[in-house]
Amino acid sequence: MEIYWFTGRSLHDLCSTTQISLAMELTNRNHNVTVINPDVKGTHESYPWNHQGIISNARRGFQSRTLGKRMVQWFQTVDISSNSVVMIDWRVANLLIPFCKKRMIPWMIVDRSPPANKGLLATLQWPSWKKSWKQVRNSERGHGCVVSKMHQQFVQRKIGVSKSSITILQAGVNLERFHNKQKFPVRTIVYHGKLDKNRGVLALPMLLRKMKSAGFISRMMLIGTGDCLKQLQTMARENEDLEVHSEIEQEKLAEILAQCHVGLLPMPERNVWTLASPLKRSEYAASGMLVLGIDHAGHRFNDHQELRWMKLVQQHDFHHEGTNWLGNMDEDTMAVLGAEARAYAEKNLPWSHTVDALEQAIMSVRDKY
Repeated sequence: MEIYWFTGRSLHDLCSTTQISLAMELTNRNHNVTVINPDVKGTHESYPWNHQGIISNARRGFQSRTLGKRMVQWFQTVDISSNSVVMIDWRVANLLIPFCKKRMIPWMIVDRSPPANKGLLATLQWPSWKKSWKQVRNSERGHGCVVSKMHQQFVQRKIGVSKSSITILQAGVNLERFHNKQKFPVRTIVYHGKLDKNRGVLALPMLLRKMKSAGFISRMMLIGTGDCLKQLQTMARENEDLEVHSEIEQEKLAEILAQCHVGLLPMPERNVWTLASPLKRSEYAASGMLVLGIDHAGHRFNDHQELRWMKLVQQHDFHHEGTNWLGNMDEDTMAVLGAEARAYAEKNLPWSHTVDALEQAIMSVRDKY
């Protein structure tokens, strides 16, 4: 089957793991995938799919609209086979869906997250998000993908899309890349992802200070880029046990995570995070780490209360409960729980499970035409 995936995300972004993993798995299943995104032409040569780079130089807030227009212009030049399906990120869907309808091309939107920004940018993004999902609601053939049951219920409540028109694609993990190995000599706590204020990352150095005050030897690594990067780097210069790194390539990140003891999920109980299925949660588990985070739906596995290696607490108790849980655990216990986390990932979190659901949705959309 021919699959065209229109996305506004660069695959050089650390947060592009989902797109890369899903596209890889689809190509492994003998689908002919073409990724259309803002990356420069020729930068996907190491991947097994086709690539069309479409550059948008518009200022922030108008990038998706400009990109969407240019994607339509390119798509008008393509000879579409009768065995094709188009996957469209919601950020560019409003321009591409009408074109697909006109040409009778099967389509589905991919929503990995509603608008995560605050302020003016969110004001610009929310109408676009709603309009994209309304196109699913108002089309007998429309279909969309979300990342969690809470996300699905949010779309149903806000837009009125029927449950049968929504497929859940939970974040998975590459079990060959992320693995469990010998841990660092000093207990190491890690967070990787966007270092943005709205993700609660500024609260993390305080956890390290609390543990040191309680007499527990440990160090913390924060990895990523965002509006808190410089502030966190300043904190790191004043604390030798705190390391802050900008974005690094996936292979190196996986090697670091494999040697860490605990992964952090600090994102607060806001809509954008309660609806999420964070990649880092799966990557922590596959790396044989314990997981400490804020207790809300976006961080929970369905059976999280049964998982000895996962501790989710109320936001106001994060430092106190985290210090008690981690500080009073010996290395042997951590090793046993880390092995349980890895076993859980192997059973429940491979990308193949997610692509089973995606492939079924693609076939269902195609069968409607």
